[in-house]
Amino acid sequence: MAEKPKIAKDIDSNINYLKELLGVGESFDVIFREYKFGRRRGASFSINAMVNDVVMADVLEHMMAQGQEELSMNILQKLFYSRLTHSQVKLVDNMNDAITSVLSGEMLFFLDGEGQVMVVDARSYPARMPSESNIEKVTRGSRDSFVETLVFNTALIRRRLRDPNLRFEIVKVGTRSQTDVAVAYIKDITNPELVETVKKRLNDINIDGVPMAEKAIEEYIAVGSKWNILPKVRYSERPDVAAVHLLEGHVCVIVDTSPNVMILPTTFWHHVQHVEEFRQNIIVGSFLRFVRMGAILFSLVLPPLWLALVLQRHLLPETLTFLGPRDPGIIPLGLQFIFAEFGIEMVRMATVHVPAAQSTALGFIGAFMLGEFATKVGLFGNETIFYIAVATVGTFATPSVELALAIRTFRLALTALVLLFKLPGLLLGLLGLFFILVFTKSFGIPYLWPAIPLNVAALKDVIFRLPIPSKVLRPAVLKPQDKDRLEGRTHKGPQKKKKEK
Repeated sequence: MAEKPKIAKDIDSNINYLKELLGVGESFDVIFREYKFGRRRGASFSINAMVNDVVMADVLEHMMAQGQEELSMNILQKLFYSRLTHSQVKLVDNMNDAITSVLSGEMLFFLDGEGQVMVVDARSYPARMPSESNIEKVTRGSRDSFVETLVFNTALIRRRLRDPNLRFEIVKVGTRSQTDVAVAYIKDITNPELVETVKKRLNDINIDGVPMAEKAIEEYIAVGSKWNILPKVRYSERPDVAAVHLLEGHVCVIVDTSPNVMILPTTFWHHVQHVEEFRQNIIVGSFLRFVRMGAILFSLVLPPLWLALVLQRHLLPETLTFLGPRDPGIIPLGLQFIFAEFGIEMVRMATVHVPAAQSTALGFIGAFMLGEFATKVGLFGNETIFYIAVATVGTFATPSVELALAIRTFRLALTALVLLFKLPGLLLGLLGLFFILVFTKSFGIPYLWPAIPLNVAALKDVIFRLPIPSKVLRPAVLKPQDKDRLEGRTHKGPQKKKKEK
């Protein structure tokens, strides 16, 4: 590793170096200012709109207040330890760290004759305040969600977990972007090997920048087949969801400029659960979970199964002879489903791209276009529209957008197999999907755990919404250091272990 260039004691050398590197005079947002403190010269560098002017005025006021007799050698140390009241100040002795700091929004202050630079964290990022999540809405519960500012997101989690063992470790990703990525975990709960694995993969990222934030980072750290479309991590916009997973022993990756926190490792069952289940009664919550799982299953198999049975009507029992199109339409049935899938995806994409005021109107237009008008002109049959509509509604039952899109892709593949090979094609496709689920892993965790491999106690927890007081054990597959939630550590130190019966 190359040695980092040191801060020169000659202030002109530092000024000229940074002026050329940062483009002072070329980039209007790079602010350079010189000062006079008696016989000593000072200079500052900062980025416009990223520094709080009120804080900096207070810092400079303390600098100006020092008499000429105090502006001797080691003045930075004197100011640092006895004068500056701002809490987030540090002394840096190399140019690389200083450059990273100023481009991150901190202010650099040089003083002639000093081999260090004072870095004042007076950042004031353009930021929005926490508001309700658009994806993970609840009828009852908190309405705050993550935003694009890293320190706001860590504060939202820290507010819910006042545990001294909660850690937020910063990793810089991207040689040019220097994106701040925080690895969140609870030190005495989370498996240390998992934490080290995540940090190592983050440090191994070799790219100039990650402006696409969390998704680009996921493709680097979620090792596995790039052709497997099943989501290996879970995204959440809710601080309470992130806090629950941290208490279970998961790791959360928080990327600056992104309102989505990455939770890992995850299984299939993490993507079919929703916080709404835990805001309702136990029975109601279990019912909601059954409905959601049933909707996802129908979304996957209903259209291809109906198509397979209709194409081979001799396989239908007498009780199901009513199945089948009365008016099949001009286009063959198999192609109708494929074209309808493309039509629905077009409407979905259009509603995302148009302004919010027009999205509702566009949805009505799409519904009429794909529904009533398409059947009237004879392009599609009524049954085709019905089953595609049921499948589409089922797709939106999961709060995981990534899983919903994966299910839609699998459904399209199953429909194509049925069109080519009829019922054997459907069975072959479902068997292939099962093997994909079985062999998929997220950071070494089997995707179908606790169903495969079987863990009966944990399986009951993912199928039913169990009472919170009964959930005293953390998921064994995460290998947590503290397995029992009733015997966790507090700020007073480890509690005495209960006598085993």
